[in-house]
Amino acid sequence: MTQDQERELARLRKELDDVDDAILVALAQRASLAKQVSALRQNEAVPRAYSPVRERQIIERLEQKGAGDFPKRALGPVFREILAACTALEAPLRVAYEGPPGSLAHEAARKRFGAPAEYLPCEGPRAALELVAREHADSAVVVLESSKEGLLQPALDALAETELKIADEIETDAKIHLLNATGNMQSVEKVYAAPAERAAAARFLANNLPRAQVLDTRTPVMAAQLAAEDHGAAALGGATLAEMFNLQIARGNVADESGEHVRCAVLSNRPSARTGHDTTAFVVTLDDAPGALFRVLKPLADRDLNLRRIQSRPRTKGSEEGRAYRFFIELAGHVTDRPLVTALDEMKRLVRQLKILGSYPSKS
Repeated sequence: MTQDQERELARLRKELDDVDDAILVALAQRASLAKQVSALRQNEAVPRAYSPVRERQIIERLEQKGAGDFPKRALGPVFREILAACTALEAPLRVAYEGPPGSLAHEAARKRFGAPAEYLPCEGPRAALELVAREHADSAVVVLESSKEGLLQPALDALAETELKIADEIETDAKIHLLNATGNMQSVEKVYAAPAERAAAARFLANNLPRAQVLDTRTPVMAAQLAAEDHGAAALGGATLAEMFNLQIARGNVADESGEHVRCAVLSNRPSARTGHDTTAFVVTLDDAPGALFRVLKPLADRDLNLRRIQSRPRTKGSEEGRAYRFFIELAGHVTDRPLVTALDEMKRLVRQLKILGSYPSKS
């Protein structure tokens, strides 16, 4: 590098430092304003609850405005972290999720709520919803749908029995990474892995780390913990485990086949506000009789309401009541939209039970 190039590099680095300092000043200003908003809301008598509408409005406005050469797809994750940090100035959001640390629900929750939130693992969707119902958590994240298994019945049953409302949805992919302390794959002498992760990355391990000793662990969390304590070791796990144990991604997405795609529901004590681009979910229970489903869906068709998803499951309450089916339905619109209000009123007269699960912003 010539002297002129070195001087130009030094000048550019100085400008980068100046820009970073300006970002720090802007973050301090935003935190101060967030504290003022929090002070104005301290007298609210209702429990704190996650509402995605304001967050989505902020991020969509910034994405539309753009930031020059800064990648537009990176604006959302960056500003979600900033918004989460400002929210945590009052108190960190408490987010319950189903499964152990590093699970798919944990990955999805971390993607939506950021690092400052307090995350509470739960054994199954019912336990996660119960924490919110008892106000031990502000929101719950449960896996609603999987690319491998479709809509998950334990989650549907839990949603049908809770008074909480779906306020948002999160989509994420199950990615397995090779994690270690240095971020250098060449230094890996052994790999800790839970059985599922080891099987999913078997070809990668054989082709890229043929001399490394692969050691079984009971869970991905245990693998990450051991890798963090063992020099020259790595673990197979997700990005959330890397953050939890201060590990680096030495090689990303090492699964031999594309990972599972999941859709999670975020549940809250308060419903989500109307945005004009919403989805409403509800369940209906109706008798096993000819034409029953047609009659129930007709009020939606009569009002040109767009049905997006429907799934059924037999539900037997005893021979004296006969056989019945429960249908999970998602359609375009908010529960306060007039056409949907009148359609649901008509449907209630045709079914054993109709329960609104919530309205939330649509993905697009």
